[in-house]
Amino acid sequence: MAQLEVFARTEVGCVRKRNEDHFVVQNLQTGERGLLPHQRVQPLTSRGTLIAVCDGMGGAAAGDVASAIAVDVLSAVVHSKAPFASTAAAQDVMHEAITAVNDKIRAAAVEDPARHGMGTTLTAALAFGPELLIGHVGDSRAYIRRGRSLTQITTDHSVVGQLIAAGRLRPDQARDYEHRNVLLQALGVQPRVGPEFDVVQLRAGDVLLLCSDGLTGPVTDEQILGLMLRYEDPLRCCRALTEAACAAGGPDNVTVAIARFSGEGLELPHGREEVAVNRVQLAV
Repeated sequence: MAQLEVFARTEVGCVRKRNEDHFVVQNLQTGERGLLPHQRVQPLTSRGTLIAVCDGMGGAAAGDVASAIAVDVLSAVVHSKAPFASTAAAQDVMHEAITAVNDKIRAAAVEDPARHGMGTTLTAALAFGPELLIGHVGDSRAYIRRGRSLTQITTDHSVVGQLIAAGRLRPDQARDYEHRNVLLQALGVQPRVGPEFDVVQLRAGDVLLLCSDGLTGPVTDEQILGLMLRYEDPLRCCRALTEAACAAGGPDNVTVAIARFSGEGLELPHGREEVAVNRVQLAV
């Protein structure tokens, strides 16, 4: 039977005084959330596994509260709707959950004026059977390592991401761009949000990485790939990636989640097969 081995880790970094990131790993078959030893290997069932990383923003305006709301609401909605009859049905559920997150954060900000302006990114992966569905808002990222190649699945919903997509800025220039942290979308900021959905056909041996920009800011994709190739075990890989971000200055909170897919039911890669991404961007 196909399965995934998963781990996640978050660090405050070297500059921030508190950690505004949150993550969730949930076995939707059992409803369990967590990373105890017996929870780190899960079968790829029709109910699936939910993995998500959220990077809160707002500082004194409680970005940590926004990201905590995001993982809790996402988890509750997705678990209540499992199993999923199709990828389209799973996408509908993910969209419902992301909308609920947005509404909940906005309502919490209204209840407490001190939290006005809080928000969060959200990058969530729903693995069920041979397909992986990713729902995404903001500039946290999802990658797939297939063989010795690393592919960024999501696009950054930021000024820099838009400039790169338009061909007006190279990825290597983005690291020093003045407005690289300006987001175009985040949850809790606007009444409506247009999430991006990506669908990937998994292959045996694929490794999923979800991360906040606390990793991708100070650590290059080439360095990330090198560490993922060096450390196959998700626990050791998560530790190596977060430590690399801190060694590079740790300017922000850093959160990573790693899932490695294996077993019967997943096709082997066809030669040096690239990762094909089917993307849907919903209008705000």
